Amino acid sequence: MKIKVVEEDFRVEEIASFDFKDFNEIEGQTYGCFLLTKKRRNTSEVISEVARRLRIKTRSVGFAGNKDRIAITKQFISIPLDSEEEVSNVTGLEINEVSLIFKGWIDERITLGSLVGNKFEVIVRGLENEREIEVGKVKNFFGEQRFGTNNIDVGRALVKNDFEEASKLIGLEVDDRNFVNALRGLDSRQSRFYVSAYQSWLWNEVAEKIDNVDCLELIGFLTEFEDEVVSKHYSGLLLKEGISKEGFMIKQLKEASLEGSKRKLFLDVKNFSYEWGVDEILEGKKKCKLLFELSKGCYATVLVDSLFGPTWKSI
Repeated sequence: MKIKVVEEDFRVEEIASFDFKDFNEIEGQTYGCFLLTKKRRNTSEVISEVARRLRIKTRSVGFAGNKDRIAITKQFISIPLDSEEEVSNVTGLEINEVSLIFKGWIDERITLGSLVGNKFEVIVRGLENEREIEVGKVKNFFGEQRFGTNNIDVGRALVKNDFEEASKLIGLEVDDRNFVNALRGLDSRQSRFYVSAYQSWLWNEVAEKIDNVDCLELIGFLTEFEDEVVSKHYSGLLLKEGISKEGFMIKQLKEASLEGSKRKLFLDVKNFSYEWGVDEILEGKKKCKLLFELSKGCYATVLVDSLFGPTWKSI
């Protein structure tokens, strides 16, 4: 059983609700909202290229989250613009495997909070037999793609204030052993993402052992546990890792610090449907096309894994 055999097997489109306004109605900074469609590209590298081509800072481009590389994805981005004529500068960008369509004017930069959820179309290949599919209670784990090759290790090093190790793992150029200064050269969203990846891994470790809560803490320096069993599991894990929750306040790199929050323990799956067919790529096998919606921050691969088994690797 395989997913992402080809990019067309995995499609994701953001669900968002924007209050579009006329350009002249907005007081202060105006942002153009664009629908970015990409293929075979990471969100971060596309954002960096857009910023470079427009000669603006990468952090100026707002977006709600990273999308898969091996996929066809549609997501919204915001770009600060000072006139209506500047829209064509963005839509006219010729970037490999990327298109940008202007959707309207907004008065705030797009962030994770702008997103409602994501709509998915996933084709699972290499299946032996057709069967009825029902979605039960599925743990809301963070997917493997969040962790990458060494995101967890970088995040762990940052929480432990081992800035030399973090710089080495990222591959940063460091002058005069000033590792903190090298790390400050990263986009703040990137350094925060490393710590968030470590936080997410800790959440997965605890979530695997917990069943009796609706929401589970994503640990941060302000976390207060509501459930004694959850607190016990986290305490044991933090002891094993050699950290404390206060470690998520990184004084030398405040932009990477995390206060903590909560995450639903189980997936909230909406508008689920499926359709069986003959696999035209893997000869003699069946394929199943899945359609569904998930809340922001939830992983389609986790749902697919629960229905068919491990699916992280493609051909």
